[in-house]
Amino acid sequence: MILELNIRNVSLISELRLEPGNGLAVLTGETGAGKSILLGALSLLLGERASMDSIRTGCETATVEALFDVAKLSRIGLLLEAHGLPPCQDQTLLLKRELSRQGRAKCYVNHGLATLNVLSEIGDELVDLHGQHEHQSLLHRDCQQDLLDAWGALNGLRSQVNKTYVQLRTSREARQRLALDEAERARRLDLLNFQVNEIDRAGLQPGEFESLSEEKSRLAHAERLLGTVQSVLEILYRRENMAVRDGLAESAESLAGLSAFDSTMGTLADELRSAEAQVSEVTERLSDFIQTFEADPERLAVVEERLDVLHTLQRKYGENEGAIRSFRDQAAAERESLGNQDEKVACLAKEEKRLTAELSEMAENLSSERRKAGEKLAGRLETELKELGFLQAIFKVKVLPREDPAGWIGWDGKTFRCGPRGADEVEFLMAPNPGEELKPVSKTASGGELSRIMLAIKAVAASAAEVPTMIFDEIDAGIGGATAEAVGRKLAVLAKERQVIVITHLPQIARFAHTHFQVIKSVEHGRTSTTVECLHNERRVEELARLLAGDQITETARQHAKELICPALDS
Repeated sequence: MILELNIRNVSLISELRLEPGNGLAVLTGETGAGKSILLGALSLLLGERASMDSIRTGCETATVEALFDVAKLSRIGLLLEAHGLPPCQDQTLLLKRELSRQGRAKCYVNHGLATLNVLSEIGDELVDLHGQHEHQSLLHRDCQQDLLDAWGALNGLRSQVNKTYVQLRTSREARQRLALDEAERARRLDLLNFQVNEIDRAGLQPGEFESLSEEKSRLAHAERLLGTVQSVLEILYRRENMAVRDGLAESAESLAGLSAFDSTMGTLADELRSAEAQVSEVTERLSDFIQTFEADPERLAVVEERLDVLHTLQRKYGENEGAIRSFRDQAAAERESLGNQDEKVACLAKEEKRLTAELSEMAENLSSERRKAGEKLAGRLETELKELGFLQAIFKVKVLPREDPAGWIGWDGKTFRCGPRGADEVEFLMAPNPGEELKPVSKTASGGELSRIMLAIKAVAASAAEVPTMIFDEIDAGIGGATAEAVGRKLAVLAKERQVIVITHLPQIARFAHTHFQVIKSVEHGRTSTTVECLHNERRVEELARLLAGDQITETARQHAKELICPALDS
């Protein structure tokens, strides 16, 4: 439960400290005093999205923090550990939310930084907060189904249904994609066959691009090659009646004869001998080239034709032989995969059949359990509603599977449409007065009646719920007199098991408070501020009298207020 709530610079609140205490805590005050600001600040602490408008005018930051008693909440420790947050000390948990006009918002759990989602997840374990919009949510069938499943402890079974439904949907979609794309698959197979066969027929050889390109160049320039080589040979063999290599050899011998006079001449002679050897080698190779080279136009045509084939492959499949072979292997693998598609479709169909049977069984079981839980919930709610002023109301929880000829699942010879929540439509029906037909709650209940119905549901569900703090705003909308008295008593009963915080305008509810707070708006030094005062004795009597009589408080109102708070809460 909430041990202490501290708010700083939120809207009209400059600084506020609230200790709700055990049991039923009631907040009253003039309209516009700022009661809703308190709940708004607490909502921020529990993970609600923030607006910079929440920050008090003239302030740069706003802070909300609360200390919780979590002695009976073992799950909190597991959550903290899962998110790497500091553990609780002395069985208390500290939550803090800071807002800044610069747009930076920070969340803390036990002084450790946390994300907003983590703050919200932890907050869900601590506080069950109900305002006017939560009452209105009761009009929606999904919410009614959620309430039934939570009360009947069916969320585990519903999770199994959801998991199997997702698996079945995934399997169906995969099979349908394969089946619907049969024409495209055939076209793709034709293309892949052509590509693989074209590359295979080419019979690529390693280094073929380079070797053929070089051969083409030689054959295409054969005349020039032969002519130039012949000219070079003539130069090497004869120049002024002396072959170049003979001249080099003779020159080397002459210089060697001078080495006795200058050692440099000997070195130069050695270099000439080396040059003569190289010239001899070049001369022999050029001679071999002349003897072996053959200008062959027919071979040139063959080489050019082969290069055209290779360039076509290069243009289509890759810039080199490695890229072309890699493309071929990938195409072959895809071809094999597509070729096995019929087998895949058969496997998926088998899997779909198995999952359909499982989902049908699960959904039927969930539907049956919902009907049982619905009957029990309706009976409990009728009892609770009678205590809240619906003296002869009839309540029914309708659980009806959605029949659909195109549905995925079925039982008892019928086919039903299923979703992640199962196959059922759940709807709360009510006849507030004798002789009236059962109609959806959304068509029969006013705002005040919705508040009481929600309170009845919460009263029924409270025994199974683990959330230690329940907060109600607008619970008194549209009610008064004996009905308000009944609502107050019901809240007091709830408060025996947990902390209950209520914002109300009605003395018939406020009279049951264990702790009574007055929310006060005042203007000081030109600034409007909201504060909270814990009321005792005469101050509480005065506030109850104000709720009874308005601004003009009479002695009669005061006496009536004293009488209101006299009875024991469990009477």
